[in-house]
Amino acid sequence: MTYHKILVAIDRSPESDLVINQVIDLAEKEKAELMLFHAIQVEALAEISPMVGTGMGLSPSLGREIPEIQQQRLEAQLGKTKEILQGYAEMAMARNIPTLCHHSVGDAGALSCELAKSWGANLIVVGRRGRKGMTELFLGSVSNYITHNAPCSVLIVQGALPVT
Repeated sequence: MTYHKILVAIDRSPESDLVINQVIDLAEKEKAELMLFHAIQVEALAEISPMVGTGMGLSPSLGREIPEIQQQRLEAQLGKTKEILQGYAEMAMARNIPTLCHHSVGDAGALSCELAKSWGANLIVVGRRGRKGMTELFLGSVSNYITHNAPCSVLIVQGALPVT
């Protein structure tokens, strides 16, 4: 099977460099187009302070400030995301690989599968951190979700396994 459109789910972890290096090699061999994608997790925007909601010395105006703080966090996340995706895109384009970038706010697994379907990807490449047991249960696994819900083939790039 040949791949013509490869969606790459980037999560800004140390494994992302490993994923992008492998996918660039694959895309070059397959003469494929890349779509680099990152989902900004809603939970990251919602984290204001451990004091929120405790009533410990909080001003009444905090409720009005939370949306502003969240907007500032979103803008910071968007800026960093665009910078990272552009850096990876430049690596691919330096090897004459047509490359697009896309980002969105929400669940990484679901958004990756939706984008793969709407863009017509025939391969999704995603990294795996090697979470197991309770860690995977509480933090979830994007690669696991994509494996079970993708509209196309999935390649999982194994990151460094945690020391047990």
